Amino acid sequence: MAEHARLSPSSADRWIHCPPSVRLSEGIPNTDTPYSKAGTLAHSIAELKARKHFVEPMGARTYNARLKKLKSDPDYDTGMDSATDQYLEELKHQSMEFADPPFVVLESRVDFSHLVPEGFGRADCLMMGGNRLVVVDYKNGAGVPVEATENPQMMLYALGALHTYAPIYGDQLTQVRLVIVQPNAGGVKSWDTTKQELERWGENAVRPAAELAIQGKGDFNPDPREKGWCTFCPAKAQCSARATQMLEVDKLRPQEGETLTDLQVGAILTKARGLESWVHDLEQYALTTSLHGGHIPGWKVVEGRGSRSWIDQDNAFAQLQQRGVAEAVLYERKAVSVPGLEKALGKSAFTEAAAGLWVKNPGKPTLAAESDPRPVYRPEKTMFQPVNE
Repeated sequence: MAEHARLSPSSADRWIHCPPSVRLSEGIPNTDTPYSKAGTLAHSIAELKARKHFVEPMGARTYNARLKKLKSDPDYDTGMDSATDQYLEELKHQSMEFADPPFVVLESRVDFSHLVPEGFGRADCLMMGGNRLVVVDYKNGAGVPVEATENPQMMLYALGALHTYAPIYGDQLTQVRLVIVQPNAGGVKSWDTTKQELERWGENAVRPAAELAIQGKGDFNPDPREKGWCTFCPAKAQCSARATQMLEVDKLRPQEGETLTDLQVGAILTKARGLESWVHDLEQYALTTSLHGGHIPGWKVVEGRGSRSWIDQDNAFAQLQQRGVAEAVLYERKAVSVPGLEKALGKSAFTEAAAGLWVKNPGKPTLAAESDPRPVYRPEKTMFQPVNE
């Protein structure tokens, strides 16, 4: 079982902004999901590819045997091949920006206990050389795009690396680059900073927040955003501070007989996104509690709508044909989509096989928060599309 720090880098965004959430979450287990399991497997594949190239010379037979074992995992899908290839290519790109080949370590434990009691983390890849430190992190998820700029998890990895490797490099490493590789949501993102700026952040933001978190002190600060720091908090469904925030609607209510102003519409939409996420969390908590013998007053667990399936499809189809059902009725022929073929073949094979055969159509306009990184929709760009003769 992997070792985890009480104040881990992965949850730093939460405990820095909401220190008492750490104590509130104690005793509430974090359960594995299909997404987390897939992410763990993809990380293992990414590490193997990087290890072969940078750290551990291995023959094709050894490498293929290890890769085959990873691909036998039930959580494996072919999309992981191209995603982890992209990770390796970015590592190569970053290494070539050093004047001389850098020192590369993978899955390195970094220690930042000088700022956070018992604080440590495990960085996917560190590169060091000259006066530069590069920290690279692979993200397999597609649901929440992760930014590199001022990313607390990555900043703690960097501080930990600077502290851990200080006996070797001393004060030599002054320039720091943080790189996020998230093939399924935004690709590669990077942010350059300095050792001085990171240390200032560590002293002014991290150290005081960590002290409050360990003591169970400080103010609760629930994030109103749909995908904010509450998203991965184990206590998110039961947190009374979050409930108070979600149910606080008086200031959004217009005077009787008046219409909502645009300002009120924007505020209500922002609140509604958070409410939707919060209600989903409550439903999941109620379902889990009920399945484990608890009781949520006014609610119960029932069996959902079932589905029908063939007992033995081959035998069933053979008998159906004997009973006069035409074979053509038993099978559906459906064209594969562009994303479906890319997932089946893998990105590299798809790029080679389907070059020039597909086009990206503009998406439909959709409402998003101002913090969304996508550019503002311009209808004039889609009004006049070229027509193929």
